[in-house]
Amino acid sequence: MRSPLTEIFYETLEYCFGKTLLETLGPTVQASIYDLLKRSGIRKEDISNRFDDVVQALTSTLGTCSRVVVHRTVVEMFKEYSQRLDFSYTDSLRDRLAVLKEAVVANHVLPRRLRDESAFDSVEKPEWTGPDVPKGQAYNSLYPMKKGVKT
Repeated sequence: MRSPLTEIFYETLEYCFGKTLLETLGPTVQASIYDLLKRSGIRKEDISNRFDDVVQALTSTLGTCSRVVVHRTVVEMFKEYSQRLDFSYTDSLRDRLAVLKEAVVANHVLPRRLRDESAFDSVEKPEWTGPDVPKGQAYNSLYPMKKGVKT
C-alpha cells in the first residue's frame, strides 16, 4: 500500500504529463497520444503507474522526439514541487524522477496545485453597506496610508 504522499506524487505526474501534452502539442495531438497509449495497453488512469511503459510506447512511435515530452513532464514535476532544476536535457530523466519522488516523500512536500492558495499578505474585504461605512474601508489595500492621500 502506498502512502498518501506517494499517491499524490503519481497523480501529479499524470497531471503534468497531460499538461505538457496539451501545452506542447495541443488538444488534438494530446487525444491522439492518449489513444496511442490505450492501443498499447496503457489506460489514461495508469499513465503515472506505468510511466516507463509510457516512455517506451512514445519512443517506439515518435522516436527521439518523445524525449522532449518526457523532459518537459519531468521539468513540470520539479516546478510543481518547487524543486531546483539541477539537471540537463541529456541526464537520465528516470533517475531524476526517482530522486524527486524520494525528496517529496522524505520532506513531506505537496505540489503547488494542492497547497493552500491564500498568501501571507492577502486581504479580506468586509462588505460594508449603508451610511455607516467607515472612511478607510473604501480601499482594498494600503493605498489610504500613502503619503499625501486624504481620506
